[in-house]
Amino acid sequence: MEKFWVETHENGVENKKAILIFPHWGAQLWQYQLFAKWFSGFRTIIFHCPDSLLSSDIEATFRNFDLLESVILSDIGHLKSKGIYDFSFYGASLGSVMALRAANILAFADGRVGGVVVNLSCADFPFATWNGSATKSLREDWRKNGVSYSEVNQAWSYLSPINNLSRLKETKILFFASKNDAVMNPPNVMGLADTFANYFPKAEVHTNAFLGHYLGGAKNFLRLRTMRNFLERP
Repeated sequence: MEKFWVETHENGVENKKAILIFPHWGAQLWQYQLFAKWFSGFRTIIFHCPDSLLSSDIEATFRNFDLLESVILSDIGHLKSKGIYDFSFYGASLGSVMALRAANILAFADGRVGGVVVNLSCADFPFATWNGSATKSLREDWRKNGVSYSEVNQAWSYLSPINNLSRLKETKILFFASKNDAVMNPPNVMGLADTFANYFPKAEVHTNAFLGHYLGGAKNFLRLRTMRNFLERP
C-alpha cells in the first residue's frame, strides 16, 4: 500500500482570510490549484493526500485521518500566529468529511467559522462506504476477510458529517447535493440535506434532482461565483 502523506499548497499568502480546501478522493492537484485561484481575496490552503487516505484497512484509515487532522490543526495554529482568524472551508465528496470535522473543531475552540461549502456529502460516512458504488473494492476486501459493517461503523462513525455539526448551528453552510448520488447513497445524502434545511438557519441547500455523483459534483465545482459570493456575504 502507498505510504500515506499530506501536502499543503498555499496561495494568496498576503490575505488575512483563509479558506481550507479538501479535494475529492482521487483528485488531481492541478484541478484544485486552478480552483483556488478563483478565491483571490483568500489565503487558500489545499490539503492534498494520496488515495490511500481511505482503504479497506480500518486501522490504517483511522491513522490516516488522524494524521490529516493533526496537520490541519497545526496549520490553523500557525496561521493564527500570523494574525489570521477568519477561516472558511471547502470539501468535495470524501473531502467534505474532513472539511466539516475541521470546521466543527475550530468552531468549538473559537466560537465561529467564516463559512463552509460542501460539494456532495452524506450524513453517515461508514454507511456510504459500506454501500456506495465507488467503494466496491473495499467491500470485497472486507467480505474476504470477514469484516462486518459494525466493525467499520464503530471505527469510523466519529467521521460522519452528522456527528460533526454540533458547533456549526450558526455557521453559513452551502451544501450541493445530488438526489441520484449512488456513491453516497440517496437517502443518506438527503438525510444530511434535510438536517441542514430544518435545523441550520444559515444553511443553504442546492439539490440536483437529475445528475449523479460525478456529473453533479463537476457541475457544482464550476459554480465558483456562487461559492465565492456565499463566503463573502455577512
